[in-house]
Amino acid sequence: MENFYTAYTKVVQDTTFYFVKKYITFPEYKDVPGVLESYGMHTDFNRACEIAAVWEKEIRQNLFANLQTNDENSARVIHMNITKGLSAAQ
Repeated sequence: MENFYTAYTKVVQDTTFYFVKKYITFPEYKDVPGVLESYGMHTDFNRACEIAAVWEKEIRQNLFANLQTNDENSARVIHMNITKGLSAAQ
């Protein structure tokens, strides 16, 4: 069993939020995706890491460094049109 981590940012109402996710992987099993273990969101990166239970200082530093150098980590917002549901009575 191993862990891997992801981090990205998203701007909501002119405020940057940090999203940190911690996954468990089982490399001994092929083609099995990682399982989300914990998830943190906050305006402070370190607080988001605490919420996601990422305690290792080196991992936090690597995640933060990757955020600073990679704009592709930003979340993409997809707007969806809300439609009325169809009912059988129509």
